[in-house]
Amino acid sequence: MQSLRSTLQDAAMHSYAWPQLLRRLMDEAGVAGAALIVTNKATGIVDDAVFCGLSAEFKSRYVDHYTALDPYSPLLDARWTMLSTCLPEALLRRSEWYNEFVLSCGVRDILGTRLTDTANHSVILGVHQRIGRHFSPDVEPLIAEITEPLRYAAHCYLDRLNGRRQVGDPQTSPPAEGCRFFFHIQNGVTYPDERGSVFVSPSHAVERGLTIARELARDGDWSSFSVVVTDEGGRTITRIPIKP
Repeated sequence: MQSLRSTLQDAAMHSYAWPQLLRRLMDEAGVAGAALIVTNKATGIVDDAVFCGLSAEFKSRYVDHYTALDPYSPLLDARWTMLSTCLPEALLRRSEWYNEFVLSCGVRDILGTRLTDTANHSVILGVHQRIGRHFSPDVEPLIAEITEPLRYAAHCYLDRLNGRRQVGDPQTSPPAEGCRFFFHIQNGVTYPDERGSVFVSPSHAVERGLTIARELARDGDWSSFSVVVTDEGGRTITRIPIKP
């Protein structure tokens, strides 16, 4: 899990780290594939995509043809949704996308979500389980723990795609003074960090959040809370449960 967290931090800072992140997520979730898809909402065209595992060789087919036939992706919202539970079997049996693309990839089921949504783009993520296998019961708690860091990384990915400069991009260097991050304590109610602290990168802020969580874990009164690390724009970088 620590390796996955580190890769999440890399993906927030560098677009080239997303294939490695998807492969690490596949390993942790025990699945056979994953895909990140960035769609232009005005044109309906896929502006960028990362496919790993079972579907990797079929990426161009999806982008060139099956995007317009995909009945599943438009249904995704901020929740994680299983393909097999959100579309009726009768519809899937008639679907060219499902029969000629999903099954041809060797995929049995997909668990997906919309990571971020702007006026111009949507970013969805799906993890794929192979035919003959089911999703492990361990997938749900894993997804719950990493969803917020995934959303933050996707937001940064979209910013880079749109040409906005991000701290940590190869073409720019972080400001010498760093950026301010905040460490809120939450459990239904929020104990906000009003001042924050300056770190040179999101990964350094996450390390500080982990230290805070470990320190609070020594006091049983905080055992049901989480440390929520946010940036200056209020975006959540990660949520760290405080565990005794």
